[in-house]
Amino acid sequence: MGADSAILIGGLIASGFDTRLNAAFSEVYKPTDLSDVYSETPAMSQLTPDLVIRMFPAASRANIEKYLPLVRRALTEQGLVDKAMILMALATMRAESATFDPISEAPSPFNTELPGSPFNKYDWRQDLGNMGPPDGAMFKGRGFIQLTGRKNYKLYGVLLGYDLIGNPELANSPQPAAQILAAYLKQNEPSIRSALSAGDLAAARRIVNGGLNGLDGFRAAFLVGDLMIRDHESDIALSRESQGRRESRKVKEVKAVSNSTSASKSVKSIEKKKDDAANGKTRAKKKDDVADVKVKAKKKDDVADVKVKAKKKDDVADVKARAKKKDDAADVKARAKKKDDEKDEDNGTSGKKKGKGFFLFRPFRLFRAASSAR
Repeated sequence: MGADSAILIGGLIASGFDTRLNAAFSEVYKPTDLSDVYSETPAMSQLTPDLVIRMFPAASRANIEKYLPLVRRALTEQGLVDKAMILMALATMRAESATFDPISEAPSPFNTELPGSPFNKYDWRQDLGNMGPPDGAMFKGRGFIQLTGRKNYKLYGVLLGYDLIGNPELANSPQPAAQILAAYLKQNEPSIRSALSAGDLAAARRIVNGGLNGLDGFRAAFLVGDLMIRDHESDIALSRESQGRRESRKVKEVKAVSNSTSASKSVKSIEKKKDDAANGKTRAKKKDDVADVKVKAKKKDDVADVKVKAKKKDDVADVKARAKKKDDAADVKARAKKKDDEKDEDNGTSGKKKGKGFFLFRPFRLFRAASSAR
């Protein structure tokens, strides 16, 4: 959502960068008189699109020309107009939004645990003030500085007069995004200046990020800007280093970033190596996953084959059992028939013997009868 449709507390509408609206919130946010601040600040007067584009090789000139005035004004309103804090702001933007426009944080292994919902690692982060789903996704990183967490959205919403809790997307609107960046740096100004004056860019980055994500881009932008911006009157970052340490650092800086082009190539090379490494890991994991799927599929097929063989074996056994049962039944029938046949044969033989005796006995009887008659 753009700044020209940003909803403020009380239902007011922000249009471009109209500071007249801030009068409604004079108790929480009081802009500085900007009438002649640019002419009085050497470092700020040098902050032009031509300079910034050399610090942001991935950004379009259109983005820089569109948003740089908002960033300059927001920094000026917070009194952050010297070289050290200007470089801190731009280097932070390079690390958080390298294309020089307010963006939303994307899901990544840092904020999301699969197969859960995006940003679920943020849901219960007490240090961010989140109170469970959907706080992680609702208060994800947004804007030029990637404002993150319910606690920070509430804090800077109240400080600047925006309803960031009710409408978190406001943090991506250009004007609020620029003001949040400046307000955050202002609140942490003492520790940031201490880290920069000691030449510890990693410590300065850690104040914003909590870690060292984006340190390469942060360092590259800071060093390019340090070589380009001239400001001998303000408290320049790194100016309090010992002579030996400063000379040693300068030698390394000159080798690392002799000009913005070489610095950009170096950063791009580092980022590409990181991306290649990440892609390599992703491909390796994908390959392992495919292998696992194949192993599981083969195991499943093997189990199926065993079941098929077992069933086939059981079927063969059933066929044999039925055949044996049939044979047994046939044997029983055969034995019964044989027994019946033997019985019938015995009965036939007895009849024949009886008949023969009868007929032999009959003539004998007749002979006896004839003899008696005589």
